[in-house]
Amino acid sequence: MVLSFALQLLAITHVTVLDMTGGPVQADRTVVVDGPRITTVGPAATATVPAGARIIDGRGKYLIPGLWDMHAHTVVPGVPTQRALLPLYVANGVTGLRDMGGSWDTIQAYRREITKGSLIGPRIVAAGPYLDYNDQPIAHIRVRSAQDARRAVDSLATIGVDFVKIHSRLPRDAVFETLRAAKAHGLAVGGHVSSSVSIEEVSDSGQKSLEHLLGFANTCTAAESLSFAALHTLMRSVFGACTSRDLTPVYARLARNGTWVTPTLTPQWEFAILPRRTLASDSLAHYAPLTLRAFWDTALGLPRNLPSSHADLGISMFAKRVRLVGTLHRAGVRLLAGTDAPLRNSMPGFGLHEVLAYFVEAGLIPVEALGAATYEPARYLEALDTLGAVATA
Repeated sequence: MVLSFALQLLAITHVTVLDMTGGPVQADRTVVVDGPRITTVGPAATATVPAGARIIDGRGKYLIPGLWDMHAHTVVPGVPTQRALLPLYVANGVTGLRDMGGSWDTIQAYRREITKGSLIGPRIVAAGPYLDYNDQPIAHIRVRSAQDARRAVDSLATIGVDFVKIHSRLPRDAVFETLRAAKAHGLAVGGHVSSSVSIEEVSDSGQKSLEHLLGFANTCTAAESLSFAALHTLMRSVFGACTSRDLTPVYARLARNGTWVTPTLTPQWEFAILPRRTLASDSLAHYAPLTLRAFWDTALGLPRNLPSSHADLGISMFAKRVRLVGTLHRAGVRLLAGTDAPLRNSMPGFGLHEVLAYFVEAGLIPVEALGAATYEPARYLEALDTLGAVATA
């Protein structure tokens, strides 16, 4: 994995620092950044500002590490102007993202431009084509067997991907072979929990991150279970099944295994209110090219003309997903902030702010929510020496 940095000498003076290392808020600090490293974090009254440094007055402002969107897509089929959306991440303080599937050549081209400075955009850690049983519009490798899985991982390792992504329909033997082959190549595996396996099984077998809360059931009353069965199939797949089972041991198992979970709550809200079709994020639609708006309308297969009762029940089920995030956090499960951008309710950059608000709604205190977009991504990427904290090297 290669993380690039723009070389510069920068001093941010008289700023309040939230360093994300667990310490208290530090008021009136000067932070000096020399190239890829922070060299000074100290009281503004005594810190030395190097000659020639660009100075930014931070009075009345807070300094945090750059945010990471840990589930996004920078390449969308049929959207040739997707490149123009990358600056929106940086404008919203999102300086890094984990690309969860797309054309490897295009992503590599974006990374080269960002490194050269000819394109404003975040650092990108990418999977390239993901593995799935079915054909998909997004770049993928079709996997029907364990042998297919092994060959797919070998080919991904050859082209130099940063990690391997699994999608929803891999056969059971292919899931476990993917995990074995990726481990042999020193590659992490993240992605969906395939419908052929359980979250416990893939966590035990080394899948590093589980996306969208797929495979996670909701604790429901008998009446809720009956009502939920009337929801549209797509909504049921998004919000998961109902159960009366005590899932505490499952969450404890994920925590013991060090498995991360990326809930991607912002796009789920759109599914919750499908019959109503109006979102607060529609005010951001002017940023989206027409080709992307067409993708939202057609490629996602969203049902139309649902009864209004679906929205009421969908909102109730979404609330369960938000509460589940809090339950996972209290159980010690590691959380990552991700948006599945660029979707209608997850515009690049903007959507991550909404995710953090949902994390607070789930019961995390604000600094814990910020950690899911700063320190935890750095820990996940094994890059705490360069990411995730405002601290000297």
